[in-house]
Amino acid sequence: MFKLFHFFALATFLFVRSSCAQDVKDKPNIVIILADDLGSYDISLSGNNEFLTPNIDALGYQGVVFNRHYTMSMCTPSRAALLTGKYPIHTGMQHYVILPDEPRSLPLSEKLLPEYLKEVGYKTHIVGKWHLGYARKSFTPTQRGFDTHLGFFNGGISYTNYTLWIRKEIYEEGFDFRRNEEVYRDIVGQYLPDVLTDEATKVISDHDPNDGPLFMFLSQHAPHASSGDIALVAIPEDLETVDYIKDPDRRTYAAMVKALDRSVGKVVTALREKNMLENTIILFFSDNGAPESGLFANSGSNYPLRGQKDSPWEGGVRTLAAVWSPLFEKRHYVSSHLVHITDWLPTFLEASGATTYTSENLDGFDIWSTLSHNHRPVRREMVINIDPIVGYTSYYYNGYKVVNGTTSNGVYDSWIRSRNFDISPEAPSYADIVMNSSVWQALNPFATRPLQPRDVDEIRSKTKITCHTQYRIFNTCNPLKAPCLFYLDGDPCEMNNLAHFLPLKMASMRRRIKNVMRRMVPPGNTPVDPNANPALNDGLWTWWLDREN
Repeated sequence: MFKLFHFFALATFLFVRSSCAQDVKDKPNIVIILADDLGSYDISLSGNNEFLTPNIDALGYQGVVFNRHYTMSMCTPSRAALLTGKYPIHTGMQHYVILPDEPRSLPLSEKLLPEYLKEVGYKTHIVGKWHLGYARKSFTPTQRGFDTHLGFFNGGISYTNYTLWIRKEIYEEGFDFRRNEEVYRDIVGQYLPDVLTDEATKVISDHDPNDGPLFMFLSQHAPHASSGDIALVAIPEDLETVDYIKDPDRRTYAAMVKALDRSVGKVVTALREKNMLENTIILFFSDNGAPESGLFANSGSNYPLRGQKDSPWEGGVRTLAAVWSPLFEKRHYVSSHLVHITDWLPTFLEASGATTYTSENLDGFDIWSTLSHNHRPVRREMVINIDPIVGYTSYYYNGYKVVNGTTSNGVYDSWIRSRNFDISPEAPSYADIVMNSSVWQALNPFATRPLQPRDVDEIRSKTKITCHTQYRIFNTCNPLKAPCLFYLDGDPCEMNNLAHFLPLKMASMRRRIKNVMRRMVPPGNTPVDPNANPALNDGLWTWWLDREN
C-alpha cells in the first residue's frame, strides 16, 4: 500500500513539475530595445527621407506603430517610469537625471520589472545604459533583478574609451564599463553601439529556453552625444552610407542612427536563428526626444513638434514606438491610441502571468487588448511631468494639455518650422529597401496577410504629424507668465493657446492638476558628493559609498 501511495505521489510530483515547466516555457520572451535621445523625426518610418532606417521601420510595418507614444523628457525619469510602471512624481525621480556624483538611486523600495519577471521564471538581462544610480552596489542592475549586465552606470560615456569626464576643473576622467559587477576593459577601442549589439545577440544565442523565458533590455547609447571631447562619433562604414548629407554634425548623427538600425536588425536576426520569434514580443522606442540644442545637443530633429529633450513640449516626450509579436491578433497598422511608457510594465506582467503586483499601485495600464486587437485603451490622463524644483507642470487630460512654466527659461520652447533636410538617394526605393531588410525577412513569415510595397507606403503615410494653422489671436503662449492650454488632439504642434478662450476648461484642468499634486512625492535629488571623484576610486566611476576610506 505504501509503495502504491509512493508511486502516485511521485507521478503527481512529476506531472506538476512538468506542467510548471511547460507553463514557464510558454511564457513570451520579452525584448526591449531603447534608443537614447533619438529625434522623433529621425526614423524613416516617420516620413523622414534624409536617411533610412529599414530595420526599425520593418518592425513597425510587421507589427504595430504607436504614433502617440509618450515617455518622460529625460533619461533617468524615463527609465524609472519604464521599470516601475509609475510616474516619476510617485517615485521622486521627476527632477532632472541622476548625476555621476549624486549619491541616490531609483528608490530601493520600488520593485522593478525584472524582479517581477524573475518570480515567474524569466532569465533577465540588461545590456547598455543603466542611469538609475550606482553610489552603492545595492543600487546597480544585478542587485535589482537583472541576472547579468554588460554596460555602464552613468548617462553617457565615450564611444570608444568608455570614460566619462564631468566638471573637468574638479574631477579626473573616470572609466565606466562593467561586466556584471566587475570592471571590463576588453572592449576599449571598439565602437560602443556594436559592442552592446554583439552582447545582446550573445545573450540570445546563449539562452536556454528550457531554463525559462528571456527578458532582455537593450539600453543603447546611440545616438546620445558622447561625454568625450568629440560629441558625435560614428564609424567610417556608417558614415559612407550618409555621405550626401551636407551638414557634418547631422551627417555623423545620421550615421549613429544607422548603427542603431543595424543593431535592431542583428537582434531580430539572432532571435530568428534561435527559433525564438514564435513566442517573443519586441518593443522599440526612444527614451525622449532629441536635444536639438544645449547640453549634449546631437543634431537630432523632432520636426515638426514643439520643443526638445528636457522640455514640457511634445518634442521632448512624444516618441514613436514600434512593437511586434506573432501573439498579436491584429498587425500592420498605425495606432493613434494614447500609450504611455508606464503602460509597458503592467502589460508585460499580464502577458507573463505575473500575479504579485497590484495594478492600483501603478500609473500604467495593461494595454494588451490595444496591442493585440487595436481596442481603445482606458487611458485618458497623462502626467507628462510636475517638477517643483524647476517649477513647471505639463499635464494632459481627455484631449487637452496644460503647460505651466517651462525649463531653461524657455530657450527650448520653439519649433523647427522648416529645415533643409537632404534627401537620401535611396528614398525612391524606400519600400523595396525596407522589404529587403533583415528584420522584414525574419518577421514576414509571421505576417497576417501578404504585404506589398503599396501597403508600406499606406502605413507610412499614417504616421505623418500635420501642424495646423497658427492663428495670431491664439499665439500668445508664454508659460513663464501664465498657463497655456492646447487642444492637443487637434493641435499636436501646440501652436494655438486656448487658455483665455476656454476659461471653464482651464479651471477644470487646474483642479485636476491640484488633485494630482496631492499624491506626488518630493524630488529625491541630493547634494553631489566629491568623494565620487574617480581620482579617489582607482580611476573609476564606482559605488564610492561602499568603499573603505
